Amino acid sequence: MPHTRAIRAHMIQSYDGTEWQVFVALPDEARWPTVPFPLADGIPTLRARTNALAALGYALLDGEHTWDWMETVFEGDPDGTVSLVATTTVAPTHPTTDDHT
Repeated sequence: MPHTRAIRAHMIQSYDGTEWQVFVALPDEARWPTVPFPLADGIPTLRARTNALAALGYALLDGEHTWDWMETVFEGDPDGTVSLVATTTVAPTHPTTDDHT
């Protein structure tokens, strides 16, 4: 059966603050492959993020929808330093038939 759950892609800043990271949050995986972008280059463009998703084997689920932005605090940060997070819904570019979700 093809994948039926919504899969979310994320873009966050790395913990050391040196890069943006695009990744797809897979429910049963402990670590997710990422595509890094140097922070000094600014916020990755929509095209750059789309290309990063393609490199990870995913595409935007809805080409008309871009990314949702939110802010959160770093876990365990007593000063409440804000982190920007971008998310969007994606689908595998090559769905497998062995996903039993």
